[in-house]
Amino acid sequence: MRLLLAIGALCLICAGVLAFVLIDPLADESDPTVSRHLSGTACERLAGLAGQLAEADDSVNQFLLDLGQQAAGISKGRRALADLARGGRNRIPGRGFKRRFDDGSIGQVRHFVGYVRASMFGGTTVTRWIGERLRRDPPDSPDGRLGDEGIEFAQELIARRLALSDASGWLRNRLCRAPDSPSAGERP
Repeated sequence: MRLLLAIGALCLICAGVLAFVLIDPLADESDPTVSRHLSGTACERLAGLAGQLAEADDSVNQFLLDLGQQAAGISKGRRALADLARGGRNRIPGRGFKRRFDDGSIGQVRHFVGYVRASMFGGTTVTRWIGERLRRDPPDSPDGRLGDEGIEFAQELIARRLALSDASGWLRNRLCRAPDSPSAGERP
């Protein structure tokens, strides 16, 4: 009987710890993008946010954490993995990505930034493996190509081959369609 009570108590403690980690009552759930004055397509707003964060943040790590939280609702703290597992949140919904990255959804910013943040945990190889095998984003699909760009963006910043001050331009040039170019599903 004591053994069953001990096992039950241990299970309750484990469940409580797991719930605390996943719920994280100390996390800042405010939406910091609400007060930002971002305009244009979702891709352009992502690039604009990157420009604002590059001016405000002191390090690449802080920049990537802030980008994850403000563009895709990915916690900076211990809930980050849980947020990634559930797919984050569309804090910058919309379109405006080049055709090769456009899957027709309004969640491409969240998708891109999810790969950026995931690569901070697992690096290039593990993040690509998870993307292809678990998320089912083949390399030749819009989501697979966008995921690869997210991994490259993060790794270029981390390796200091891309300066924070150039992050916004990198995003605009690599990901965003030209202002007068329709995206998939739109008529010219």
